[in-house]
Amino acid sequence: MSLTLAQLLGEHWGAYAAANHAHLCAAHYRAVRSVLSCRTPALGGQLYQCAGCRRNHYAYHSCNHRNCPKCGARDQQEWSAKQEARLLSASYFLVTFTVPDALRAACKSHPKELYDLLLRESAGALQDVLQTKLGGTGGFTSILHTWTRQLQHHPHVHIIIPGVAYDKKSRTLKPTAKPDFLVYGEVLAARFRNRLEIALKEQHPHIHASLTPAQVAAFAKETKWVTDVLHVSAGKSALRYLARYVRRSALGDRRLLGYNRDGKILVTWTCSDTGKRGILALHPHELIRRWLLHVLPRGFTRLRHYGFMAGASRETRLRVRALLGEFGEPAPDIPGRAPFTCEHCQGELVLSGKIGPVRKRGPPAWKHIPEKEEVAHD
Repeated sequence: MSLTLAQLLGEHWGAYAAANHAHLCAAHYRAVRSVLSCRTPALGGQLYQCAGCRRNHYAYHSCNHRNCPKCGARDQQEWSAKQEARLLSASYFLVTFTVPDALRAACKSHPKELYDLLLRESAGALQDVLQTKLGGTGGFTSILHTWTRQLQHHPHVHIIIPGVAYDKKSRTLKPTAKPDFLVYGEVLAARFRNRLEIALKEQHPHIHASLTPAQVAAFAKETKWVTDVLHVSAGKSALRYLARYVRRSALGDRRLLGYNRDGKILVTWTCSDTGKRGILALHPHELIRRWLLHVLPRGFTRLRHYGFMAGASRETRLRVRALLGEFGEPAPDIPGRAPFTCEHCQGELVLSGKIGPVRKRGPPAWKHIPEKEEVAHD
C-alpha cells in the first residue's frame, strides 16, 4: 500500500517529537505543520461547481513550503523555463563543491551560518580562479543541495556556469582555451578551503572556536577537498537536473511504498553509480529524522546568482549575449496549466465560493462570491 509524507507524519510525528524534542527547532515544527495542512480545510480554498453534472468540488490551498512533496512542481517548471531562456550559446560546466566528512556535523549544528558560507565562498573561489586564469568575471547560478539518494546529510554546492568570463575594463569576453575545459578542480578546491576557513574565523569566530580537533584538521592542506568540474555541453540537461533541487522536497511521495511486515517504511532510491533502483527499509522515526535534516532555516536562500547572471546585472548579461552574437534575451517558454475540469464529466468548473480556513473537524465554511471574480489557482 502506498503512503504519503503527510500520512507518515500524521501517524508518527507526535511520538517522534516527544522523543526528540531537544533536537528540534522552530523550522522543523513549521515544516511539519505545513505538510500536514497542505491542501486540507486547514488552509481554506475555493468551492467550484461543475457546469455539467452540478457536482461540487473543493480545491484547498497549498502550503507552498519547500519541504512539502505536494508543492513546487509548477514553480520548478517555471524556473527551469526562465533559466533555459537565459542560457548563452557557449559551452557549459557543472561545478560541484563538497566539504570533508568531518565538517558535516558543524554544518548540521550551524546551518544558517555554514550553509551561507558554503554558497558565498564557493562562488568567491570560482570567481578568483576565473579572474586569474581567464582574466575576467564569470556569470553563474549556485544551488545548495544537502541530501544523498538515501536522504543522508551531505551538504554541497552545485554551480552551472558558461565557459566565458567578462572583462569589465576592456568590455570583452574571455573564453576558455578549450571548449570542454574550464579550470582544474584541485585548484578550485584549495581556494575554496582557504576562503572558507578565513571567512569562518573572521565572521563566526565563536563557531570556529567550537570546532573539534578533527574539524580543525579538515582545513589542513593534507586533507583532501574535492571539487568536480564537469563539461555539460549546452547546459540544458544540467539545468533541468538542478531544477529538481530548486523548488522540490528531498522526499517525494512517489518514493514511499508503504510499510513492510516489520512496520518499517519502504523507500525507493537510485544508485548514482549503477543507475539501479533499490529499496530502503527504515523505521518511521529514522525516515522523519532524515527528512528533517534537509529543512533549511526560515528565509534561507539556497539558490543564488552571481556575476553577470545576477539579477542586478541584466545590462552586463545582455552585453555578454551581444558579444556572442545574440541580441536580446528570448522569452521563456513556460508550459501552460492543465485544464481545470470536472473529474467525473470533464465539464467546466465555475467558481462559486471561498472556503475559509477550518481548524476544527467538520464541513468547510464558505461564503458566496460573484461568479465574475477571477479564479486564483494554486
